[in-house]
Amino acid sequence: MSLIPTEIRDNPQRPGVQAQVYIPDQLIADARNLVTQPILLAAGVLKRGTILGQQTVSPVQVIAKPGNTGNGTVAPVTVGSAVETGGYALLATSATVFSVTNPEGVVLGDATVGTAFAHAEINLTIAAGATAFAVGDGFTVNVFDVVGTYVECVRTASDGSQVPVAILVDDADATDGPVTAGAYVAGEFNAAQLIYSPTWSLPALVSAMRPYSLFAKTSLSAASPSNNSAP
Repeated sequence: MSLIPTEIRDNPQRPGVQAQVYIPDQLIADARNLVTQPILLAAGVLKRGTILGQQTVSPVQVIAKPGNTGNGTVAPVTVGSAVETGGYALLATSATVFSVTNPEGVVLGDATVGTAFAHAEINLTIAAGATAFAVGDGFTVNVFDVVGTYVECVRTASDGSQVPVAILVDDADATDGPVTAGAYVAGEFNAAQLIYSPTWSLPALVSAMRPYSLFAKTSLSAASPSNNSAP
């Protein structure tokens, strides 16, 4: 019996070659003075180049108890130096008095409708509505622990994030909770590539960024002036 040998030769395939070209987005105007740092992005689906602010005050949320008889409101609400994070309970013990209990279950005192309640933890005013409150009515005032996190800078905010102190390095999605991201905290940037809240005008934003070493530059056209009279 004869065997037919199988020929094994060099690989007949050509080596694979790939070429990639990096196309810059022109956000950076001068890369020599860039300073970056990791941050915690608190909320939003944000794109690279978004102007960010840092929350320096714990935000609060007021939720009326379902089924309240009275239709009054709780505002304004500010936090004190000893604030606890979590839900503060306001419970009506009469038509004009609410007990105030902190998240640990400690009663802080009574708040009278129409009179400012002041405490080292929280300050608030309960305002009467057209329909009087009844015993058992209530509110929950939630205080969130997000001091130090970053969000999109909105000029009308009041939690510290109204100050433009950083620019997002890469796209980030914080819809499911805070995520770690990168931010530029100093540098020179192309104003046309910045993404910012409509509460800002570009001139106002450029001025507000400057004290934080974030400089926005506007490009100049290389075209000849339309009134150029040179021969």
